[in-house]
Amino acid sequence: MLFAWQHNEKRYNDARDFLMELIEKAAAILKSEVLCDRCLGRCFARLGCGLSNRERGRALRVVLAMWQRDAFQEPESCAICREIFQSIDSWVKRAIECAKGYEFQTYLMGARVPSEIEEAERALWGRHQISQEQAEPLRREFNREVGKRFGGILAGCGRRIQVDFHKPEIVFLIDLEREELQMQVHSFFVYGRYRKLIRGIPQTKWPCRQCHGRGCPRCRYTGKMYSESVEELIAGPLLEASQGEGHAFHGAGREDIDALMLGSGRPFVLEISKPRKRSLNLSELERAINGRAQGKVEVEGLRFVESRAVEEIKRLEAEKSYRAQVVFERDLKEEELQSALKKLVGVIEQRTPRRVSHRRADLVRTRRVLSIEGRLIGPREALIELICEGGLYVKELISGDEGRTRPSLAELLRARAQVTELDVLEVRGRFPD
Repeated sequence: MLFAWQHNEKRYNDARDFLMELIEKAAAILKSEVLCDRCLGRCFARLGCGLSNRERGRALRVVLAMWQRDAFQEPESCAICREIFQSIDSWVKRAIECAKGYEFQTYLMGARVPSEIEEAERALWGRHQISQEQAEPLRREFNREVGKRFGGILAGCGRRIQVDFHKPEIVFLIDLEREELQMQVHSFFVYGRYRKLIRGIPQTKWPCRQCHGRGCPRCRYTGKMYSESVEELIAGPLLEASQGEGHAFHGAGREDIDALMLGSGRPFVLEISKPRKRSLNLSELERAINGRAQGKVEVEGLRFVESRAVEEIKRLEAEKSYRAQVVFERDLKEEELQSALKKLVGVIEQRTPRRVSHRRADLVRTRRVLSIEGRLIGPREALIELICEGGLYVKELISGDEGRTRPSLAELLRARAQVTELDVLEVRGRFPD
């Protein structure tokens, strides 16, 4: 009993000392500062769960009035916030107006507070030895209060949304000094695989070399070197369904314009920027893409992914298998072809090919041929299949590119060789699917 009484007495004394220290600190602040309840409460924001800063400040002001036996007085103004919290409703209305027509489930509010207000707040904390661990910045409270009001109004309209500090779909940026509101609509990302079933289509939109996309007689004022691309055929239906403003195509490598992409297809991530609609049926869109592409391109396995999938497919070192139809300048025997093919397995050194040197750094890269086999289908023609590391230029592996690729099939055979048809049969790697 004695121990329990002593223990309770200690807790009582600790609570009394803490309360007196709190009251004296609040009294010292209000003696020399003109503060509203919010700005007073933020000085003690870490104390008391489930309370708003306004409730903390008002509670302290009431206790002080009772302790000092003074008449309770409401603050008429505030030297810190300058009553910016009274503008919350107008900012919320502006945010709701901006968000009309946009589907989203997560959001975040951010505010830029005038520098003089932030400096005045820091000066207040310094004058009264208020630690940052105990207090809360005005900007954080403003963001929270605007966000709560915004979410509450939309919830009342049947919209199920929530704050997301990490990956919000929409972000509102409030500039309190300039009285400007910006809304950032974050992209969504769709992963899938595509097959390219005809030759002559580039993977991505190719601006006209002459006018650089502005439009000229050479490109028939389309601004493009080619009328369509894999990117545009895939992005079209997704862009229409989402009512997005733009798109970006990220592929796990690319095939040449004159090459086919077969097998299970090449992995890609399509980014849709500033979408108005996010609740998309990707199975239906997959069918729409394939129907509209009319046998030129096929997609499968469409699904939503995080933005990090772009970096993942870009940096992944994939293995690729190819089939090449090759012609030679002279007649060959089967045994000399087989002997040359065996010598190609292993490390290949390739200087950036001439055909891409205008858009790629002039470097010497090493890649490996993992396996290769082939057969003659005529005295001067062969069909060759190989598996290699990603980044190997197969056409130059065959032709040698005037010595820029070594070894090459042409070098080993001492005969000029050229790929007439190239097909990508498979792209293998630890992709999201």
